[in-house]
Amino acid sequence: MKKLLLIACLLLGVTLSMSAQDYFKKDTIKTADNIFIIRLKDGTRLKGRIIEQNTEQSKIQTQNMGLVTVPANQIVSMELDKNQWNGDNPYYENRFIDRTHLMPTAFPMKKGDIDFHNYYVYYNEISVALGNRVNAGFGILILPYVPLNSVFLYNLKAKATLISTEKLHFSVSGYFIGANNANTAIIIPTISIGKKESFFNISPLFYTGGNYSNSFGLSVSYVKKTSPNLTFFSENFFGIGSTNSRGTSVGAGFRFDRKRHAFDLSLNLLAYNSRNYHSSDRLNIIPAPSVGYHLKLNK
Repeated sequence: MKKLLLIACLLLGVTLSMSAQDYFKKDTIKTADNIFIIRLKDGTRLKGRIIEQNTEQSKIQTQNMGLVTVPANQIVSMELDKNQWNGDNPYYENRFIDRTHLMPTAFPMKKGDIDFHNYYVYYNEISVALGNRVNAGFGILILPYVPLNSVFLYNLKAKATLISTEKLHFSVSGYFIGANNANTAIIIPTISIGKKESFFNISPLFYTGGNYSNSFGLSVSYVKKTSPNLTFFSENFFGIGSTNSRGTSVGAGFRFDRKRHAFDLSLNLLAYNSRNYHSSDRLNIIPAPSVGYHLKLNK
């Protein structure tokens, strides 16, 4: 029994000794092979692997300058370069953050971006960033075997992001939807709350002209990056006003992110009232799957 107590005391002593050494030594961390972007107080921007890091300094293996040692008090920020993620799965950011699935967000496109979007195979759209906070686009819908005057033919749009901070964005978008028999204009102020990896999106819609004149809608969405190559989104719409705009749509889906393109797959439930032959309202609920494809055309 005494021997067991002696052995236990020795093990406890060794454990406490090792813990004390770990506690009082420098807080040293060795990182994996991921690439980091490090910004210094003098404006220098370094990019490389962090070989060793503690409370006094960081050792960074760069491609051009080799091993660089930087005092800790000179480092302003240190961010993972998500474009060169070296985990089990490649990391692809949501490159089409300026929209949820169909609705715009308040996040701006990056200057120089030219994006192609396709929905339901038959609707195609091109969006171009005209600056850091302004973009414009043109879309067209062509349905085979359907008379052209029974569907809208084209869509002109523009968006300006007026407020852009780390966790708050505000924009105003304008759409003009034209057809042979009716034209409709839509004004959409949008507020996005949160960072680009996880944010809420609120967009009231104001309709003028055509069958939707003096109507109002509200879109509430949520977007979250759930894995290195997957983004979850929930997009919901509530229509108020004229008979043509009344209805509700709730839905959710995933965006499969890749380096230059992305693929959306979602399921929506459409609910609206219709009148039968007895002039009584009838609630209709229709499941509506939706697909979308997005592509960066610029380098």
